[in-house]
Amino acid sequence: MKTSSQLLLTFLLNAVWQIALIAALASLGAWLLRRSAIRFQHWLWVGALCLSVLVPAVAAVGELANGSTLAVETSYERQLSSPFASGQITPSLERTPAGFSSSAFQLSRSAVLVLLTAYFLFLLYRIFRLAQAWYTTRRIRNSAIEIDPDEDLLEIIRQCEMRLNLEPDRVTFSRSESLPVPVTAGLFRPVIILPVTLLHKGDTDLLTSAIGHEFIHVARHDYVLNFFYELLFLPVSFHPAAALLRSRIKQTRELCCDELVAERILNAQVYARSLVALASSAPPLRRLSVTTTVGIADADILEARIMSLLSKPKLNRRWKKLLLVAVSLLLLIPSLAAAAFAMRFEVAPIPQDPTQQERELKEKSKADSEMRREAFTLNDQVKERMARDPRFREEVERKREVEMEMRALKQAALVRLSRITMDQAIQIATSQFPGKVLNCNLDADRWEEPGKLAKDGVVFYEVVIADEVVSGGVTRVAVNAVDGTILKSGKELPRKRSPQND
Repeated sequence: MKTSSQLLLTFLLNAVWQIALIAALASLGAWLLRRSAIRFQHWLWVGALCLSVLVPAVAAVGELANGSTLAVETSYERQLSSPFASGQITPSLERTPAGFSSSAFQLSRSAVLVLLTAYFLFLLYRIFRLAQAWYTTRRIRNSAIEIDPDEDLLEIIRQCEMRLNLEPDRVTFSRSESLPVPVTAGLFRPVIILPVTLLHKGDTDLLTSAIGHEFIHVARHDYVLNFFYELLFLPVSFHPAAALLRSRIKQTRELCCDELVAERILNAQVYARSLVALASSAPPLRRLSVTTTVGIADADILEARIMSLLSKPKLNRRWKKLLLVAVSLLLLIPSLAAAAFAMRFEVAPIPQDPTQQERELKEKSKADSEMRREAFTLNDQVKERMARDPRFREEVERKREVEMEMRALKQAALVRLSRITMDQAIQIATSQFPGKVLNCNLDADRWEEPGKLAKDGVVFYEVVIADEVVSGGVTRVAVNAVDGTILKSGKELPRKRSPQND
């Protein structure tokens, strides 16, 4: 639960500045592309919306891959006799204010709870609105009545299908008394719903404009893509810049359809007059905003649509492509940099009692010292041989001196190489694995020689935490002594007593 909260926190707080940056870059790119084809601007806004979800998600997944915010239960690959569990050092009880890592921002639990609760409530609201829009669309489609086109209408449909290279009879036509403007719906079986008033007018240019526009929506798969964009928008719908991207996608989508109608079906001036007539018959567009349909009156930018139809792009084809590549790089490179420099956010741990923690560490340090002395205590047989054989006694003493010297060299190297204190390592470990700390040792892996760590060697603290669920069980956590990341964690169950020991 704590891990998911930190991942979501990283996603949300990075999204605040990353989405604003992406929207600003997309706005600059759209201004540079203002004289090129509208479809280029549409692709730009769609790419910006995708990056608005992807870039913060990469920051959250980076936390997952980092391993510093995850409580993953894995088995140790080393035995207790390996360097991973040996080379203990008496812990230092000097207390310093410590965080999880030098690059992480800590937030209080109450602030995190308020932030995540507000986000989930807003997300539920947006999901409810989308479900309501879907239900309204289904109701409109179910209430529409399929029509049998007359000769004039059938001719308009055939002309549009031929000019757009669409398969005949791919689209179903229906009529509705509740809709003032034509719309398109249907994920798998497209349906174009025409208003009854439009059919009764019998204006050929008006019908051709409306049907041609909706046919282009079908050819571009705009209904399916619009539904996908709505789902993509959900996790970032709290951000005003994301709402701007979504609005620009709708507007440029309609401009793209207008551009194609003027190129393939009708003269631009004729289509512009029809567009004004259709828009004037529509009520305020808020009435259609609660549906997931796509239609000719989706974007409230009639003046911009008319100006776009009557003006032609001034750049040649080669410069358009070069400009599109430049704008794409302008959007992608800073977005990738924003993902790489994402900030880390973590939940602040519950403060522990310093006096109790120091007392426990002292007790464990004393127990460790006794265990080390017992490890060097010779058994009775060795003592007897040492008493009888002076040479054997000298050899044993020499080996003990060499071993103690190597141990001292390793300890000095460990203290020199470590960058965080033992107190900080304990806070990092207990923030991910709450419980009573039983032991904490400074150690290293892969020595090149006594006192010199190998190039791929790692200095770490091994923190042993009592399991709060399994009695006698412990969790061993390896914390990097340089940057404070969690290298490895694993649970150890209590050993079963054999009958011989009973």
